[in-house]
Amino acid sequence: MAPTASDSALLDTMRPLTTKEIAEKARNFQWNPNIPLKAWLRTTGTLSQEGQSYLQDGNWGQAYLLYMRYMILVMEYLPSHPEFKTPEGKRSVTSLNSSLPNIATHLENIKPIIQRERDEWMEEVKETIRKEQRQKHLADDAKSKSPSKYDQRASRDPALSSGRLLDAGDNQGLAVELAQKEIRRRDATRKATRKAGVGHDEEQSRRIAGFWNSWSDDLAAKQAEDEEVFRRQMKSTRSKLDVDDDDDEDDLNGLREYTRSHSRPSQAPSSRASSYKYPTIAKSEPIQYEALKPYSRTTPTPPTQLPLRPPKVGVPYQHEASSSPTPEPRHPAKEQMHPDRSLPTPLEPPKDLPPLPPKVHEEPPAPPKRLTFKPAAYLENGDPIRSIFLSQDLRQRFLNVASENTRRGLEMCGILCGTAVNNALFVTCLLIPEQKCTSDTCETENENSMLEYCMTEDLLMLGWIHTHPTQTCFMSSRDLHTQSGYQVMLPESIAIVCAPTSEPSYGIFRLTHPPGLNHILECRQESTFHAHKIDNLYTGAERPNGHVYEVDDLQFYIHDLRPGARTKTAQHIGI
Repeated sequence: MAPTASDSALLDTMRPLTTKEIAEKARNFQWNPNIPLKAWLRTTGTLSQEGQSYLQDGNWGQAYLLYMRYMILVMEYLPSHPEFKTPEGKRSVTSLNSSLPNIATHLENIKPIIQRERDEWMEEVKETIRKEQRQKHLADDAKSKSPSKYDQRASRDPALSSGRLLDAGDNQGLAVELAQKEIRRRDATRKATRKAGVGHDEEQSRRIAGFWNSWSDDLAAKQAEDEEVFRRQMKSTRSKLDVDDDDDEDDLNGLREYTRSHSRPSQAPSSRASSYKYPTIAKSEPIQYEALKPYSRTTPTPPTQLPLRPPKVGVPYQHEASSSPTPEPRHPAKEQMHPDRSLPTPLEPPKDLPPLPPKVHEEPPAPPKRLTFKPAAYLENGDPIRSIFLSQDLRQRFLNVASENTRRGLEMCGILCGTAVNNALFVTCLLIPEQKCTSDTCETENENSMLEYCMTEDLLMLGWIHTHPTQTCFMSSRDLHTQSGYQVMLPESIAIVCAPTSEPSYGIFRLTHPPGLNHILECRQESTFHAHKIDNLYTGAERPNGHVYEVDDLQFYIHDLRPGARTKTAQHIGI
């Protein structure tokens, strides 16, 4: 019995993507030559770092997509940018070309892994179909089930092709714990490499070679650690739920006792005594016992025949009870020394004993599946966007840094930097760039230092934060254009607006897509503030409707790139 059309549709939404399908998705981005070349260069760095993060997680499909998109962008699109013809543009793109061999190495090594995972999945599906057909349940299930909206979207997301899928919102503590463990591991590796005097370029080359030399063992160890953290979190959650249930039961019992004692008005003692029912007691009966026999001094007569002694374990002859002393056990050596001596016949082992069971050869445990967090939300066009975690203290710490500018009525901005772990994004650094601040705008300067720091520390630019010291909390037309530069290649990018003198005092936003991102990218107006023809250009990004989680225990630090500013590399939050 062949699978029905419904079965095929259901299975098609679950299958891993091929490398060809992933490559087609890699080309699915909006190239716009009107965006400054520096923004596209920043995007290439983001793609490279994201690819490395997914490679370390063992998420082959998403790593392949990001590296392929990097190749397409650098080789096909950047040379056609208007600023490419300038000497600075040529130098920038030439430096990117030097990284192409390493990216190609990644793609070549990932491709057979994706094919093998797809083949394994196909074998599992075939076996499942055979079992379902034998039980005659597949047809009934297919009639009652259809691919869900989530399954249809997940089937287009290479990051969800395999692994244990978890909801980030339901497992925020687990997500933060796994991320901080992985971030500490990466930091330790990077510091050890630098301590050995290895330059950044050589470090990247070694990281590529070292990864593929021991990637299977390292990934198995990392996934086993993640699995252990997951089990510990689940155990803690269950124990907490059990305690809560016990507390609820105790409270309920106390409430019942209180209700019983207070449900009726108090009565007089006589009435309580008359209504009280005493417990019944069974009628006593005399003790029955037998009369004692008279004491006799005579010794009881021993039995005429003693019972047979049980055979001793391991003695090779049959022992019979007799009145004679017990004979000494015979030994094979003595039997050989006295062959003529008459000896009892040794016991032969039974011939009908069952054969020994075969030794059990335990299969080595299969490596645990990696933990992958589902997308937290979807864009208006249906594309998934990952969760972003940031500390609840980040906004206040940024306001403290910007307090002097705020008193003077000047805007100020910071860059939200972080990393990707298990298909979720975590803000671990608040980067304060060099900037030119006015009452209505803040423009970053010397972006090369900002990009260099992010590349050196393996940080992704996940968005930005800025103040509106004299305005309300909203996204101005200038803010929308700035946000488009972040969101054009990282759809999860966010903009946080802090308006200390208004209510609400802050907001977390992203451009809609569509129509917001497309419209802003096509806008040709150059004035600082200008109106747009359509509404619904941006929307809130905070949970529950968005993809941003503010949590208590996520550590981050502040790094200030402004000239003369004190670098706060050790200013960790929550330690």
